[in-house]
Order: sequence, then structure tokens, then C-alpha cells
Amino acid sequence: SKQFREKFGHTPLSAGEEIPWGGKRLIVGTGAQGALPVMDEVLAEAKRRGIEVIAAPTLEVCHLLEEVKKGQAYAILHCTC
Repeated sequence: SKQFREKFGHTPLSAGEEIPWGGKRLIVGTGAQGALPVMDEVLAEAKRRGIEVIAAPTLEVCHLLEEVKKGQAYAILHCTC
């Protein structure tokens, strides 16, 4: 994803990452300030698989995950900024 950094101003979540596809939802913590972009190709792949994507600042996502039943969602958490 580093090759896309200049385009987005931040290294984005791209389809080249090891994304944990499964469950009904993919929950993406986009960092403290919500700076992590999620590329359109990731959203398109999720749609193709019938998976809802929720992207929000990481703290919000952590609260959301408290309510998710095991196996219903997978998460990617950006914690460095």
C-alpha cells in the first residue's frame, strides 16, 4: 500500500493487504484522527463478497466491537496515528 501514499497523503488500506474477509462485516479503525483511507478496490471486493464495511476512527470502532458477537465481523485497527 505504500506505493499509494503520495496519492492519498497517508498509506491507505488497499486490496494488496491481508484483509480478514469473513463474517458479515469488516470493521476498519481508521486511526485516532480517521486518517487511514480505504481504497475503492477494497470496498468493491467487500461488496462482491456481500460484506458490509464500516470505517470510522479507531476509538469509535473499539466501542462498536464491544457489541459485535464473535464471528459476526472482522476488524482492521489502525493504531499508529
